[in-house]
Amino acid sequence: MAWTYSGDPATSDKDAVRFHMQDTDIDRPLLSDEELEYLITQWSEKYDSLILVSAVACEIVAGKYAGQVSVSADGVSVSVGELQGKYDLLASSLRDQYKLEQAASPLLEGVLHQLEPDPFIEPLRFGIGFMDNIRVGRQDYGDYDPGSWPGVPYPEDPAWYSTNGGG
Repeated sequence: MAWTYSGDPATSDKDAVRFHMQDTDIDRPLLSDEELEYLITQWSEKYDSLILVSAVACEIVAGKYAGQVSVSADGVSVSVGELQGKYDLLASSLRDQYKLEQAASPLLEGVLHQLEPDPFIEPLRFGIGFMDNIRVGRQDYGDYDPGSWPGVPYPEDPAWYSTNGGG
């Protein structure tokens, strides 16, 4: 079982997974190249994210340390069992990174990016009472003043009724 790491996560998927899970010390290898290649093959096809593969790898390493016990002798304590919790925490952090990586961004095509309204687009007539009977007079449009737009007729204008089917 081989273990390799080039030091540059951009060179291969295997090195990127090792980088994310911090399996970069040759003196303390956590997973072999073959194990990582298997994980990359299994998980990349489904989710197309090396960060998620790294999270799965951290969970596997945490499983390795789950059976370890803490040893204390002659005033020296070795607590290998705590590594399980640390790798579980790293896996959780990597899953959060994956969620951020996959977060959808809003599609903002066609949105006006100017502060003033476009004078060439007639404004929509929305506001309080916009469904009321227009023959009773101008409605309360809330903060919107249709009279501030040039060329926009008022409902009280007789020409408005003749062009919009009114009598």
